[in-house]
Amino acid sequence: MKVADYIKIFTQALNKVNNVYYGNKDWVDSMLNGNNVFEKDPRREKLIPLLSKHHERVFCYELYHQARKIMETKQLTNQVFLQAELRKNQVTSEIEELFEIKNINGPYYPDFLIHNPLSFDDQYLIIEVKANPELNINDMVRDIKKIDEFINKYNYQKGIFLAINLSEKRLKALLNNNEFLKEINDSISYKDKILLIFKEDANKNQKLINLNTLIENKGVSDDF
Repeated sequence: MKVADYIKIFTQALNKVNNVYYGNKDWVDSMLNGNNVFEKDPRREKLIPLLSKHHERVFCYELYHQARKIMETKQLTNQVFLQAELRKNQVTSEIEELFEIKNINGPYYPDFLIHNPLSFDDQYLIIEVKANPELNINDMVRDIKKIDEFINKYNYQKGIFLAINLSEKRLKALLNNNEFLKEINDSISYKDKILLIFKEDANKNQKLINLNTLIENKGVSDDF
């Protein structure tokens, strides 16, 4: 299996996740309004990311389940592992030299890894997920930098940044933001190996774009 095959499995699994697992803006609003935290309440700014983070885990559990089912059907689970929130520690200098890898900046918990944990030669995909309907530039850049570091230092072949629950308007505003584009262009080394995937909800089509293409095009067009 090639890394493109694992990307295909991941996108197939994404399409199998039902809307109830998304925890979209309507769900967040209903939770807040039901607890008398209405639109102009200053507490919403802190509570929305917390609620979204909670449902992000719910979404990831279901996405993991769907991806595992596909991999088991294809009898792939004996070849590679799909692991969720696996702690990746810093490694010693001896490990760096032996396996020709580099140390990461700190312990990380990627949302998903598709890899062989017994070998540094079969590192296929690192995947980060965001479910916040009010996703901001800083959080997006932080996760993309984490993906870039795993590709650079742990020899992962590709990375995926997945964001759900973003409205079309907010998505385009993020991807066309000059500050975001400059930060990505200046700080990301492996833009050609990182795929951005967006899915507003279970009933909408996925939107995919390679990070390098995004930078070369200086954003996305109106029909993205």
